[in-house]
This record gives sequence, structure tokens and C-alpha cells, in this order.
Amino acid sequence: MATKLPGVIRTGIIGAGMMGSLRARAVSQVGELRLVAVADLREELARAAACGQRGVRVIQDGRMLAEDPEVDAVILSTPPASHEALGTLCLRAGKHLLCEKPLATTPRGCEALIEAAHSAGVSLATGFNLRYTRAARLARRLLDEGAIGELDHIRAFHGHPGGKEFTHDWVHDRSVSGGGALMDNGIHLIDLTRWFLGDVHQVAGFATHHTWRMAGCEDNGFLLLKNSRGRVAALQASWTEWRGYGYRLEIYGTQGFIRFGYPPLFLVHGRRTPGARPKVRRFWFSAYQIAERLRGWQWGLVETLVQELRSWARALLTGSPVPVGGLDGLEAVRIAQSAEHSFPVEPEPRNG
Repeated sequence: MATKLPGVIRTGIIGAGMMGSLRARAVSQVGELRLVAVADLREELARAAACGQRGVRVIQDGRMLAEDPEVDAVILSTPPASHEALGTLCLRAGKHLLCEKPLATTPRGCEALIEAAHSAGVSLATGFNLRYTRAARLARRLLDEGAIGELDHIRAFHGHPGGKEFTHDWVHDRSVSGGGALMDNGIHLIDLTRWFLGDVHQVAGFATHHTWRMAGCEDNGFLLLKNSRGRVAALQASWTEWRGYGYRLEIYGTQGFIRFGYPPLFLVHGRRTPGARPKVRRFWFSAYQIAERLRGWQWGLVETLVQELRSWARALLTGSPVPVGGLDGLEAVRIAQSAEHSFPVEPEPRNG
């Protein structure tokens, strides 16, 4: 267990790209956190992420921030290939760390971060913010209350169109990202499914790469997971979802089902009644829908980050285990990369 921090947590952010800047916005809404430094090689991005907040120092070198004695905790939002090295620096310097997904590009890299946190006596958290949507939290509560009986199986999907016009170029570079759809959007899906399924004891996977043909990066990954009680989950992560970004989970129990996803944010709960149609309740989170429509999709993402950071801050201030730790990050990477044993990672040559 990490040593608890007194008072407000002096927080630094390394990486001021899209996620780093959104996390800076989220930090400003969490009373237990105070942003004191932002680091990025692109100084203009670091200044923009600081949002004009008083007392926030702009640093070009993330290594300097990692060793800064005026920083208690670090949020690492750089590309995945840098997570192991920069994260280890932060942890060895005695900083609590929240690292963006994926925790590292390999299971061994994740293990190195976990070992560094343990040796330094600080905490390591993985940034899986999809656990903090209103729909996911309600689904967790319903399952815990027995609203669908005992868990039987899960179906899950997370997809977007893929291509370079949709995201950063480095996402399609295996040396930076660690893989394709399963390490990109799929890593969120794996963690979310594990949250409901429990520890995974068996994995089978396949992947395809017939559309984008990016070396070592699958277009679609398909996984079957089984827990120690024999409950099963089927997952697909896709870079060929031509309708656009979206995800959904379908959780089936012995007495009903829960379905939730985005967009729009929704949840459906069905309770099985023997000899009759299921009794169904629908939740559309109308206040959320209105706010996101008026303020943009970033508003909804920041809301999840705020809830995640509040939970993280509470753990740091009380010395409690962080809700989503390094082991969660490690298991997600292990599962994501397991599908690679079932397909060649090099793209097939084009005809003609």
C-alpha cells in the first residue's frame, strides 16, 4: 500500500496532446488536485494545456518534471512506447503515477512499471476512463445488486473507421503503439469486460488485417475470455467500423440482461419473467445528452476523466489502493496481444 499524501496533491502532466490537454481540464475540476506543471517537447501545446492557470510551470523535458520535487503525482499522456521509460523515472523519483492506456507496449514493460512502483512504495494507476461513464457505473451497480441474477456471459464490441484521417499516425506504428485495434480502442473494451467478468483464466483469439494492411497492426481482433467459474465473454475490437465510433457491452445473467454503450450514452435493463416477456427499463441520461450536444463530445470524455481523477485522488489521500491499478493494465495488454499467436503480424502482399 502506498503512503498517503497530506492535503492537495501537486500534479504534473507529461504529454500535452489531445488526451493530456483534456486531462488538464479535468484536473482543474478536481478539488483534491492542483496542476503545477505540464511537460511537452512542443512548448506551445504545453502552454495551451496549462489553460492560463496561475502557477503552472511549462517544461519541455518530461524527465525534468518526473524528478521535480514540487510534484507529488504525475499523469503520463505520451505515446505508449515512452510509457515504460518515463513512467519508471516518475516512480523511482517517488511520484504516484496515472498512466494512459495501454500501460506499456508489452507485458514485460507493464511488469517493469509494477516492479518500480512496488520498490518505490508509490502507487501505479492505469487510465481506463470508460469504467467511469454514467452507464458503466449503473451497470456495475445493477450487476452487484443481482438485478440479472448470476452472470452467465458477455458480448462486447468497440470500433471506429481506423484510417490515418481518424487518429494520430503513431497509432498505426507498432513500434509506438504495441499493436492494432486490440491495443488501441480494444484495450478499453478488454478492461471494461474484465471489470464485469472478473479475472480471466483462459483466452483464445484471432485477428485480421485485410483492409488497412499496416504492418503488425490488426484491423479487427476477436477474443474469447473465460473466468475461473466458466463464465465466457466474446469481444471484437475493430478499425473497420464504417458507421463511425461506438462501443457496447451486453451482459447476460440467469434472470435478465444489461446492455449499455455509446453513442448515444444508454443503458437497457431487462428482467426475465418466466412465461412472459422481459420487463425492460431504458436509461437515456438525457441531461448528459443535452450537455454533450451543446458543449461537444469532449465534454462527455472530460466528465469521465473527472470522475476517474476524483477516485484516484481519494486513494492517494487515504493511502488506499488505486481503483484501477498496474495489474489491470498488465492483464489488458496480455489479453490484447494473445490474439497475435493466431495470425501473422506482417501484412499480406497486395496483388498486382
